[in-house]
Amino acid sequence: MACRGCLRTAVEVAEGLAACLVGLFKCAWRCVEFWTPLTAIVVLLWLVYRPDHFHPRVDSAVLAALRVEAPANATVQPAQLRYDLAADLCFRNSHRRHTIRYLDVGAAAFYNGTKLGPADDALPAPFRQGPKNTTVLHPAFRGAVPVDADVAAELGRELAAGTVHVRVTVELTLMYKEWLAEEVVFYKYDCWLWFPPPANDTPAVFNAGTQCCAA
Repeated sequence: MACRGCLRTAVEVAEGLAACLVGLFKCAWRCVEFWTPLTAIVVLLWLVYRPDHFHPRVDSAVLAALRVEAPANATVQPAQLRYDLAADLCFRNSHRRHTIRYLDVGAAAFYNGTKLGPADDALPAPFRQGPKNTTVLHPAFRGAVPVDADVAAELGRELAAGTVHVRVTVELTLMYKEWLAEEVVFYKYDCWLWFPPPANDTPAVFNAGTQCCAA
C-alpha cells in the first residue's frame, strides 16, 4: 500500500510538472506572438529611415574673429581666445512620406580641442520636419575663453599658413515613428570648417559646404 501511495504521489507530481511546463510554453508562445510584430516594425523602421544615412551639413559659415588677446597681467591671467563664428546648419529629410521629429538639437564649436562655447541662442526644439524637406538652423558662437600657450601657438601657426580649422559638433535626439512603434535615436556629429585668416574689417567666409561625420 505504501508503494502504491508513493507511486500515486509521483504520478501527481509528474502531472503537475507537465501542466506547469505546458503553461510556461503557452506563456512563451504568447510573448513570441506579441513581440514578433513589434520586432518586425522596428526592423521596418530601420530599413525605411536608415538612421545611419542621416547626416547634417554646414552649407556656409562666417568667421568674424579668432584671435588671441594678451592679458593685462600675464603672470596672473591666461591669454584669451576671442571668437565670433556663425554657421548655416542644414538638416535634410529625404524620405518621401515620413516625418522626422527633432526632440533636441545642440551645437558647440571647438578650436584645437578648446571649447569655444555652445550656440549663443538655444536652437529651436522640438519641431517636426516634413517629407522631402530641408531645415536650416543658424547657430552663432561669440565670446572669449582662456587658452594655454600651446593653443595660442597652434593658432599662430595656422594664421601664418593661411588656413584656420574650426570644428562644430552637432548633437541630435530624433524620433522615428511607424504605426504603433516609436524609436528615439541620439546622434553626434563633427563638422570641420576651414577659413582664411579673418582680418579686423573683413570676416573670413566658408562656402565650400561640408557634410558632417558621425562622431
